[in-house]
Amino acid sequence: MYFENLRSIEKEIGGMTLTKKTEAERLVEEFSEDLAYILQTFIDETQDAKVVISRIETEIIRLKEDINGLNKLIRDGNGQPPMITRIAVLEEKIAEIKEKIESVESEGKEERRMRWEFLLAAIPGLLALLTGGMI
Repeated sequence: MYFENLRSIEKEIGGMTLTKKTEAERLVEEFSEDLAYILQTFIDETQDAKVVISRIETEIIRLKEDINGLNKLIRDGNGQPPMITRIAVLEEKIAEIKEKIESVESEGKEERRMRWEFLLAAIPGLLALLTGGMI
C-alpha cells in the first residue's frame, strides 16, 4: 500500500510537472510567436526604409548632376562666356548708360539755364532797342 501511495503521489507530482511543462512550453511558444511577429515587422519596416533610402540616393545623384550642370553654366560657360562674366559685363554697361543719362540730364539743365540767362540778358537790350527806336 505504501508503494501504491508513492506511485500515486509520483503520478500526481508527475502530472503537475507535466502541467507545468506544458504551461512553460505554451509560454515559450507564445514568446516565440510574438518574437517572430516583431522580427517580421522589423524586417518589413527595414526593407521599406531601404527602398526609401535607395530613392533618396537616386534623387541625390540627380541633384548632383543638376548642380554640376549649373556650375558649368554659371562658372565655366557652356560654349559661351560664363554667366558670371556676362553679368559683370552687363553691370558695366548699365553703369555706363547711367553715366550717359546723368550727363545728358545735366547738359539739358545747363542748356536750359543758359537759354534763360541769354533771354534775361537779351530782353533788356531788346526793350532798350525797341524803346529807343520809338522815341
